[in-house]
Amino acid sequence: MELFDLFYQALTANGVLFRHIALSLLGLMLFCFFVQLWYYLKLYGGLPRFRNNRGIRIEIPTPPISVIVVVRENNYFFVENGLPKLLEQDYHSFEVVVVDCSYDDEIAEMLAEINARYEHMHLTQIKATQHYDHSIKLAITVGIKAARYEHLLLTRADAYPVSNKWISLMAKGFISGDVVLGYCGIEPQKGFANRWMRCCRMATSVRWLSAAIRGHAYRGIGYNLGYTQSLYFAHKGFNYLNMNIGDDDLFVREIVSRNNVSVVMNPHATVRQIPCGGLSWWNRTRKYFSHAFRYYPSGVRWTTGLELWSRFLFWGSAIAAMVILPVLWLAVPVFFVLLRELIVTNVMRRIALRLGERKLMWAYVLYDLYAPLAEAFLGLSRCLRPNRSIWR
Repeated sequence: MELFDLFYQALTANGVLFRHIALSLLGLMLFCFFVQLWYYLKLYGGLPRFRNNRGIRIEIPTPPISVIVVVRENNYFFVENGLPKLLEQDYHSFEVVVVDCSYDDEIAEMLAEINARYEHMHLTQIKATQHYDHSIKLAITVGIKAARYEHLLLTRADAYPVSNKWISLMAKGFISGDVVLGYCGIEPQKGFANRWMRCCRMATSVRWLSAAIRGHAYRGIGYNLGYTQSLYFAHKGFNYLNMNIGDDDLFVREIVSRNNVSVVMNPHATVRQIPCGGLSWWNRTRKYFSHAFRYYPSGVRWTTGLELWSRFLFWGSAIAAMVILPVLWLAVPVFFVLLRELIVTNVMRRIALRLGERKLMWAYVLYDLYAPLAEAFLGLSRCLRPNRSIWR
């Protein structure tokens, strides 16, 4: 109480008119600070220490793998550069199932030439249908049915594995689970926009990866995802067939259980998505795929919102306190701001090393400050101007 009385007297002596507001701001800041500690130390703090060695022994062999990738229109870069990286993986038994639904004769010819050179490539094609564009879910289903092996890895044509050990590392996950979740980052390029996109992808992935290692998996990412044929057919294929999205996050939610999920976090198991533009492209892409968020479990939506709102209120109350507090008391909000940044950047830096992200922390400090507003604008945009193209 003595400290409280001294603080109150200092406010009075310095002519602060709204003393109760100042005290409320500090109380709100401290409450949000401890909420943030719970997230970054309790929920996210387990990621740097996580080792996926449950049930994995040296004498247990990894299974044969079928990699499924869908080629659509204008995927020339993937055919020339990305596909060879899949075909030249260092693994004892695998195939690459390429589903060609590009409706492009030139791409079909290029794929046929590559198919003739690689025995472990399996090419299948979906013919064009007048007035109908085949969905990504149908294309993946065709690939799953064409796959020779039980264990499947899925990726996409606008991405590539960072090493030739990708399949071997992801395949180890199948030893301890029927669903394997991996990380996909944005390809590093020059410019602040690229770093911003990488920070956003990493921060979003941290949420569902940390939930998965705690036995509460609720989504994956279609760029780096694995599951078995048996699991797919047991659930009668994809859900939400009236949507053009959800082949990864919503479907994973359908097939996961507390004990059948395996998480692989290794810099050499990372997949990189090639960005097709700057921040405007990124915001459009995020808005499109984030329409699935309303179908996530209520607990997931609640915990995600609480983290963002507590972060927003922490920054808002801390900045407001710095404005109205006497000079001698500025050290209080400044101390907690610096302490939070020290904890957050340390946790995220260690997670980034596990995911193969480099040189992001200075950009992440700025992203951390603005992210709650960005997510609020994204949610508002979804409500005011929903993207009708997600529906079939």
